[in-house]
Amino acid sequence: MKRTLLIVVGVILLILAPIYLYLKFSTSKDAVPTVNSEQNTEDIAVEKEYIFEELRISLRIPENLHVIKSPNFNATTGKLESYNFYIQNYEDGPPAKYFQIYGLYQPNLPETTYEDLALMKNDTENYEYVKGFSAGTLKGFEAKQKGQRANYSYSLLFNGRVLRITVSEGTVENKTAAEKIIKTLKVLQTTEVESGSEETASAMGDGYNFSYPGGWTAAKVINGTSVTSPDYKISEGYPILEAGAELAVFTKKANGYTINDDLATNPITSKIPNKREVIVAEQNAIRYEYGYEGVNAVMTEFNYDGVRYSLRYRFVDEAAKNIYMGVYEEMLRTFELL
Repeated sequence: MKRTLLIVVGVILLILAPIYLYLKFSTSKDAVPTVNSEQNTEDIAVEKEYIFEELRISLRIPENLHVIKSPNFNATTGKLESYNFYIQNYEDGPPAKYFQIYGLYQPNLPETTYEDLALMKNDTENYEYVKGFSAGTLKGFEAKQKGQRANYSYSLLFNGRVLRITVSEGTVENKTAAEKIIKTLKVLQTTEVESGSEETASAMGDGYNFSYPGGWTAAKVINGTSVTSPDYKISEGYPILEAGAELAVFTKKANGYTINDDLATNPITSKIPNKREVIVAEQNAIRYEYGYEGVNAVMTEFNYDGVRYSLRYRFVDEAAKNIYMGVYEEMLRTFELL
């Protein structure tokens, strides 16, 4: 009897052991998190703060999305006529299911008010609904459009004009993802013009001028001007910027006819990617970022009358770059050749 019982137990163990091992390893394998092409990766995407320089706003955007900035300037005056931007989940043509945020701002349109904008609520022909919406310090309205392209749109009052943002495809999932981005909107710091003090006049070069905030310190340096923030701190010895920021203008003799010629023949600047064309003081300029020998900076350069002008914004690191970016944008906007 005892022997029979042992045999039965042994048989049961032989049957259960493979099942146990299978379940153990199968469960362990399935427990490893995976991401497939259909999974929403919004929650795991790393975000980056993007600056829309000419608008002087920023948005925090997942790095797995593509960002396109398209400022349009008047060819004669160099002033901004319109600004378009796109935030989307594709680089070339849109896939069957796509996500896109499209923004449009036109500073030359007539000024409007919040009350004017609120008249959207009466437009039942084009909108399913209209309700209040805010992003950062900007206020306006959210709407669901009618028709074949039933997208979501956001109209925000910005400097007396309308910043219009459209989300497509018009799904609830896209709306949720878009609002998470739009809600991070920040208007970058504006500046007060430092009005003609003797200190300011003596610090500026002979051929140019620009504005900077009150409380910043201007000083002449070799071949240029340096303006530092109140919290500016630089290390002794090897000059590493420890806190704050610096605006600077440097001038020297231009090597080429255009700034593109100068940058292309320099072994360092010729290799810097993502250069883009901008207008400063009604001149064609090139803007780029670089990190070199402990200097992190945004540089905007142009040639004029045989002189190369370099307008630099130096910051501590990537995390601190946006703190005074609005001050740099104001410097570029107000920079003038005398």
